[in-house]
Amino acid sequence: MSKYQRFQILSAGRQDLYLPESPVWVSRCQLSLDLESGKRLLQTRMVNCSERTVRQVFLRVVCYGADRQRLAQLELVPMERFSVLPGRVFGDDRLVELPVKGAVYAEAYAQRVRFSDDSAWDEPSRPDYLAFRAEPVRPTDPHYEALAERARSGGVRNDCYFRAQQGLWVCSCGLPNGSRALRCAHCGAGRLWLEQHMDRNLLDAPPAPRAAEPVTAAPAYPMPAPAVTVVPAPIHTAPAPQPTIIVQPAPEPEAEEAPVSHAGRNAAIVCGVLLALALGVLCAVKWLLPFLHYRQAMEARSAGDYDGAVAILRDLGDYRDSPEQVNETLARKAAQLMAAGEYQQALELYTAIGGHEDRIADCIYSLGVVAYNDGDPEKALDYVNQLRERFPDYENTEQLAQYCSYSLGNRAMEAAAGETEPLEAIHGYEAAEARFAEAGSYEDSDARAMECEYQIAKREIALGRLPEAAERLRTLADYKDADSLRLDTMMSYVLEHSDEYSYSAFLPSWLNELSEREYPGAAELLARLSGQGFNIELQYQDAEVFPDAAGDLSKIRIAYQVTATDQGEPVLVLVRYTLPDGRVGRGLLNPARNRQGSIGWTQIPFPADCTVSGAVELSFYDAELGESGVPLLSTDFQYVPGSDPEPEEPQTQPNPTQPPDQEEHTAPTGESSPATGNGD
Repeated sequence: MSKYQRFQILSAGRQDLYLPESPVWVSRCQLSLDLESGKRLLQTRMVNCSERTVRQVFLRVVCYGADRQRLAQLELVPMERFSVLPGRVFGDDRLVELPVKGAVYAEAYAQRVRFSDDSAWDEPSRPDYLAFRAEPVRPTDPHYEALAERARSGGVRNDCYFRAQQGLWVCSCGLPNGSRALRCAHCGAGRLWLEQHMDRNLLDAPPAPRAAEPVTAAPAYPMPAPAVTVVPAPIHTAPAPQPTIIVQPAPEPEAEEAPVSHAGRNAAIVCGVLLALALGVLCAVKWLLPFLHYRQAMEARSAGDYDGAVAILRDLGDYRDSPEQVNETLARKAAQLMAAGEYQQALELYTAIGGHEDRIADCIYSLGVVAYNDGDPEKALDYVNQLRERFPDYENTEQLAQYCSYSLGNRAMEAAAGETEPLEAIHGYEAAEARFAEAGSYEDSDARAMECEYQIAKREIALGRLPEAAERLRTLADYKDADSLRLDTMMSYVLEHSDEYSYSAFLPSWLNELSEREYPGAAELLARLSGQGFNIELQYQDAEVFPDAAGDLSKIRIAYQVTATDQGEPVLVLVRYTLPDGRVGRGLLNPARNRQGSIGWTQIPFPADCTVSGAVELSFYDAELGESGVPLLSTDFQYVPGSDPEPEEPQTQPNPTQPPDQEEHTAPTGESSPATGNGD
């Protein structure tokens, strides 16, 4: 603030309270005494936190005495009219007289704000003011040296940490700026650079992964507003050419005196004067008037009247460097438009002029930032793609792209979470995951991409895509309950497709992994599916034909003992036979499903009309799995057809626990269960 010898400063300092919804924040107050008049004058520094141009501010001023006792409160104290763009700092050059005697301290708050469109904002009846705090950088901070080095490289001050508050952000110089300001109005530091390098939250620790619940867009992204310094070209004036007058010599006097005639002499003088006037007019038209118009154009440009200057310069045609000055004037107008936030008009001007590639890139980037801050990241990405195509080396393109991709990922993730159809939700999460991949390491993009994978896996389980879900969950490792959910998914699929175990490419490995990790029931299922769950001992009984097995196949019975390795339900055994003539048939063992240690006899329904000698092949399967499983046992015996046997007396069914007294056909010892019958 200005200081004059006639003024005595009574108090000055930063004002820490601000109202988030107020379009104008009074950040500093200074109360001075005019020693000549005795008046108390208030100076305020204000910040335009709104998105509109401020025209006038009315203050609510609270005055205090030397003992900090409240003396008076002034309502609607008017300030002179302004024209303040969004994000700008203003008011330092305006003085307001306070008619309160003895006032030493003063606080000022924006009570009413009028905008350029004649709308107004009024302070609520019960305003809830918040405390503004700038966090200083202290030499004892662990990041002090790193911040000092960053500040030196970035050309900014190292007084405070960057901090964003509701409606404001704090520069490293410690002073506040409006939320839409892209550069500090006090020191010129860019918000983007400060946010990336001077934010304490980024220095202390990376942000913890956030869940997919409420999705918020990334913080506002700064845009460049480079100052334009133009040095006007010097004006060179050429001297006006001087007319040359040729005077005819006077005729010599005649010898004899006679009256002299001056008609010819007068005519010559008149012609000379007319010629001089014509040449003067010609010089004025050709040199003097263009010079005056040229100087007028330069004066208009210096006064900020760029359109008037361009009109005059274009009328001058090729006079001196008028075409070049037209382009220079348009460039200055474009710079002014850019400083005022009119980036599209500035871009059109720079494009029409030609050249100025760096300014064109700044305009495109700034348009992208404005679109992003206005909540349109798709449009912002269009500008990003223009920068990538036309200016691949532009510094901040990829950072803006990350901001946009992160916001679009959040939107897609939120939309997918609301989908009731699993397939539509999968498509939404895939789109969100692709956006987070484009965002790279920005914020918690990696964690959000993992959450998308997790949610896709859960929807695949709901759709019955268990192998795909299990593989997706495997890549998530320790994320949430992905590992246990994967084991559940694998076991569910194994149980549903156990009949495919013997020829599946991955079921055996899955079941082995489940068994090794002691998943409940996995080891028992593995033993059963791999043929290790039961032991079968066989004996054949036919007193006359076995073991040579000549004669009638239909009379051959099998003595068996089924021993289970687990204590679960016993298994019904399927017998598959292949005769020498190629016929295939099937029968069942243990139809009563006796538990382990049981012995029984059964008669397999071999046909009686086989006339081909050879091996009779037998394969035994777990009947619950069928022939697709691994055989529990495979064996064979030789068969030779004989003559038709004579009719025999019916024999009583032997007791399964007491086989006939033939040494080679004795059933195994240790029987403990009653006979099962023939098990037809």
